[in-house]
Amino acid sequence: MAKDDSMASAIESCRKVSDDGKLVTYDLTNNIDFSKPKKVAEALTEVFFRKDASRWFKVSDENVDFSPDFKVRIVLAEEHSKQLKDTVDDFMKDLQKDGLSRSFSSEINDEADHSQKISNVMAAGAMKAALYKHGEEKILKNYIRDDLFVDILECLEIRTLNNEDLINWKKLPL
Repeated sequence: MAKDDSMASAIESCRKVSDDGKLVTYDLTNNIDFSKPKKVAEALTEVFFRKDASRWFKVSDENVDFSPDFKVRIVLAEEHSKQLKDTVDDFMKDLQKDGLSRSFSSEINDEADHSQKISNVMAAGAMKAALYKHGEEKILKNYIRDDLFVDILECLEIRTLNNEDLINWKKLPL
């Protein structure tokens, strides 16, 4: 579990699955202390990824396929708007960097290595490959991780009780 087991347990207890299984809702409007947004974000990332997001991905050989069959909605109360925005921003960063990198690091590395090998074969000269290998490898890993993150965002809503979208689309950690 996350560093704060009680926070993760509280968040997990707020998780409800619809009768048809097509929607998972985390109703965090009660019983969650938002005074420490970073801790809430870390616990939410851990629970969300373990319970839901990881089920959206199918890993085979070196490939990671995104195939969701349900959506996730996280509902937050408007009462602490500054803490909520901080929590959502931290959640996005944790999800993109920690959740995806930790869960799919070998697949991201394998995909980047595979793409790098193809690039090297097609490259005009060995000099280019030698000079840019490290930079290209890092860019490919970041691109693959960012691509997985964008896939997750297609099936994730973070809203207030008034249905206000809390994801800051202009400030995504890409």
